[in-house]
Amino acid sequence: MKSLSKRSGGWVTALKADPFHWARIKLTLLYLAIITVIVIVLSSSLYSLHLDRVGHLERRRIEAADAVGHPAVVARGLGEYVEDLGRSLILADIITIVIGSGLSYVLAGRTLKPIKESTESEQQFFANAAHDLRTPLSVLRTEAEVALRSRDLTIDEARAALGSSLEEISRMSTMVEQMMKLSRGRKDAEVAAAREKVDMARLAREVTGRMGGRARDLHVALEVNAPNPAVITGDRSTLERAMYNVIENALNYTPAGGNVAVSVLTAGSRVELEVRDSGIGIAPEDLAHITEPFYRGDHARGAHTGGAGLGLTIVKSTVTDHHGSLHAQSELGRGTTITLRFPVT
Repeated sequence: MKSLSKRSGGWVTALKADPFHWARIKLTLLYLAIITVIVIVLSSSLYSLHLDRVGHLERRRIEAADAVGHPAVVARGLGEYVEDLGRSLILADIITIVIGSGLSYVLAGRTLKPIKESTESEQQFFANAAHDLRTPLSVLRTEAEVALRSRDLTIDEARAALGSSLEEISRMSTMVEQMMKLSRGRKDAEVAAAREKVDMARLAREVTGRMGGRARDLHVALEVNAPNPAVITGDRSTLERAMYNVIENALNYTPAGGNVAVSVLTAGSRVELEVRDSGIGIAPEDLAHITEPFYRGDHARGAHTGGAGLGLTIVKSTVTDHHGSLHAQSELGRGTTITLRFPVT
């Protein structure tokens, strides 16, 4: 008895530990209760209707017998027929409820699946955000503790400590800014009803021109091929930010001596922005996750670039808001190609 009670207690504890499984069971019971009520009502109605019909036919038979002067005789087996009908309906109800319970459990799981995935994604987002913010905060704390403990700190050492702290503060500020842009990105897209015509070719030339210095510092060749106008309707600032993030990503993951090529062309009813690099590439198992917030298949990459892991997430959000699509192709050690496609509107 104690063993059974212990197992039952463990089962209940497990259910409480997994709120979605508990919610699935409660939703299943709700569906099952609805099915049971419907089945009982329909069966009762069918049984009553059938009894009325049988009674009506029996009364007509008796009346016909009386009309010709024959004594009325109760039909044989009528009681057994009514009992068989009742048993058949009860059996059918039980089978329906058993099948309905299984279908209810499956349906409840499918109903809760998007909510569960959304919640898990949100939890992962906050966990990754906390992890990425903890690193620069630890550096800041270490730098401050070292500076406070040193009694003969020179001006150069103080400048170095302050410079390192400012780098970490800048990194956290960028991360927080990106998170805020990401959280209000869709709202910005809805508010920006008065969109304008944007020449993606001209925008690409402007962005790559401003990023030329960054490319030279990294010793990476940055090329642009966008000779012809490629006009879409959209929000210029968010499109510029998306373009900057894709190119910045390519520069960060391309070793010195490599190259990044940006091209813009019109293909039918679409404008395509392609950013191709000769960088370190992305593993096949990571390629499908590159637009997820804070996702990094290789943590050394994040440490090398100092990125927050939100760049392509913002790009994906912007592309979706403009009814476009993002495609990525990559091979480890040979580079990555990111293609953004926008409808010509």
